[in-house]
Amino acid sequence: MATIVDIKRQRELRTLRDGTPNFYLSFGAINSGASQYVSVEDQWPKARKYQPLFSLVITNNAGEVVDLELNGQQYAKLPAGVIWASDNVPVWTFKITNNDATNVAAGEITANLSTPPMTQSEYTRFQHLYN
Repeated sequence: MATIVDIKRQRELRTLRDGTPNFYLSFGAINSGASQYVSVEDQWPKARKYQPLFSLVITNNAGEVVDLELNGQQYAKLPAGVIWASDNVPVWTFKITNNDATNVAAGEITANLSTPPMTQSEYTRFQHLYN
């Protein structure tokens, strides 16, 4: 009979091999000088079992430059009209701040979080080391 520890271990191995579902967010309007804070576990309760997520892609279709704060630290400036991606950085929280003189309209900034699957070579190496 499988124990809880075995079940958790199987889930972790499956997540490493297959990755996680994508967690998508379309930001609402952000006034000039305002920000929107996102806690992964609060925004997507189903993401708790996969935390931390390691891939963050932000699309800024707004005409404004925004600042990104990742896990409480200033991380990047996102120019207008850019798709910005980060891999291999654990994401627990992030915040988008509009420091531009104009407002960002709802839906102009989106975020997509996930943990990508292992490559075939990583999976083969993993099997060789741990089996």
